[in-house]
Amino acid sequence: MSTHAKITILLDNGYHPDKITLALQKLYPQILTKIRFELAPKPTKSQKAAQGKTGFVVVATRWVIERSNAWMERCKSLVKNFERTLDHATAKLKSVFHQADA
Repeated sequence: MSTHAKITILLDNGYHPDKITLALQKLYPQILTKIRFELAPKPTKSQKAAQGKTGFVVVATRWVIERSNAWMERCKSLVKNFERTLDHATAKLKSVFHQADA
């Protein structure tokens, strides 16, 4: 068992952590020793009311998820090309976020 803390990957509420975990368990079980999934918090109606807001309310952690998805979708090579190795795919993702920071 690893002594390192697992990295938490925040998911939008449209995702299902249990389904993702099951799929990863079949495809790449070793990764589950390093990561865990958690749904990003979503404000309740009463929390919104306390802030004097209704409808969609920006939440910092959820904004990061949405922006990350948008940056990846903007990089067309990630959408149309599939990499042969995990190292190549990781390098492409890193380049997307490097471009987004520039």
